[in-house]
Amino acid sequence: MKKQEIIFDGHQFVNGFEKMLKEMNLPNSDKVYWELLKGRPLPRGRFSEVMDVPIDKAHQIIQQYGEVNKEGEIVGYLGLSLNKTVHQLNFDNKTLYAWCAMDSILLPRYLMHRWEIISIDPITDIPVKLSISDNLLEWTRPVPLFISWVEKADSCDIKSSFCRHSFFFGSEDAANKWLEKNPLGKISKVEDFFSNSSGFKCC
Repeated sequence: MKKQEIIFDGHQFVNGFEKMLKEMNLPNSDKVYWELLKGRPLPRGRFSEVMDVPIDKAHQIIQQYGEVNKEGEIVGYLGLSLNKTVHQLNFDNKTLYAWCAMDSILLPRYLMHRWEIISIDPITDIPVKLSISDNLLEWTRPVPLFISWVEKADSCDIKSSFCRHSFFFGSEDAANKWLEKNPLGKISKVEDFFSNSSGFKCC
């Protein structure tokens, strides 16, 4: 598939995730996410069906944006995974995982649903938590909660070019320590990516 440079423009990117998927020619991604949110691997034939693309095109998409198990079934796709990561997503009594912190706040807004997120601060190894419902940041623990990101990503290798730079931090001090070793990174408060909140309270 054609290589694209993805420009991450903070709040605008978060609100424009659906538009970005269409520009990447992945307009039916929401259907793939909902299949994975059932908590089961997705057969390649079913992936082709829900994406509404020929099987050869489906293979290309999976190779570039997916994760597969030993049976060749899809277990992860563009930020959402059945495989364990440090970003745990609790959704309707199910547990899934995000590739990175930014995926954790993008996906509930894109899918217009509620989930709670438990992640690990990579500097302190202390868990942090937050709850998002549609476009509403309900609460974070602690307050404020910080997130790292970078401005550009390679569409052919999103995990390495973007996801490995996106984490949650329980304090500005921890975030700045990460930034010292990652000078191309950016740090923001999680609340800055939301126009709606419940007062940024702790749960």
